[in-house]
Amino acid sequence: MSTRSHVSIDDLDSRVPAGECPNCKLNVAFDHLSRREVWPELIDRPIGPGKSGIDFDAVGAASSAPPAKPDVWRVVEHVLSCQRCHKTSVVHQHWGPDLPQGDDNDAFSAALKNKESKVRFVVLVHPRRSANLLHKAAPDAVRDLFSEGTRCQEAGALRAAAAMYRAAVEEICKDRGAAGGNLKGKITDLVNRGVSAEVVRDLDEARTLGNWSLHDGLTFSHEEVSDVASLIEEAVFLVYVQPEQRAALREARKQRRDQFRTAP
Repeated sequence: MSTRSHVSIDDLDSRVPAGECPNCKLNVAFDHLSRREVWPELIDRPIGPGKSGIDFDAVGAASSAPPAKPDVWRVVEHVLSCQRCHKTSVVHQHWGPDLPQGDDNDAFSAALKNKESKVRFVVLVHPRRSANLLHKAAPDAVRDLFSEGTRCQEAGALRAAAAMYRAAVEEICKDRGAAGGNLKGKITDLVNRGVSAEVVRDLDEARTLGNWSLHDGLTFSHEEVSDVASLIEEAVFLVYVQPEQRAALREARKQRRDQFRTAP
């Protein structure tokens, strides 16, 4: 799985969230130092005492004015301090409309009017993580396209990420000499190039995600796009990394045999 943007922190809107610290990598509790809306406007959103819904200011006094109704589309910044390593982390919570399924236009209008929204994904802003890279055994062109896809995913540009992951799959087909009238045909032909049927299915899923995102305008969740990145990572391991590792082990065994035979 692509881990650059992934944040495993539960109850992010509580006073003491818990999860994996991006700094020390331990499962910890965090002190919630601040919360504020950073887009479309800069608005403080102090953490309330739980289910009461009352917001508190910096010194703990109850705010006299009710908080403004949040925008449907918004980005909320959270600053957390790890209770173990005491280093801070900054995450951005991306909110969007909680739209109903189906073609009920009245329900769509009501959801937008009532400003119903939910967390779409959470992005780690600090500490920065390096772009998720494929193993060096993979061709440079595949690694570059995949890395660009992870950067798009980090920025929340999920359709762009899907397009880059699709392009990485196409480059794998090119590198393996796969033939076909289109990308689907080339992926299918990978079976004839020594690639397992399971890997072919995974790569075709990455192709489908890119096609639906670009041509049909279908929006996938952050988790779905991240899962496709994970499929590509696993495919690269099976197609490029594992054969290289096996070849290295074969060579090491051969050298040991040769040294044994030539030893006095």
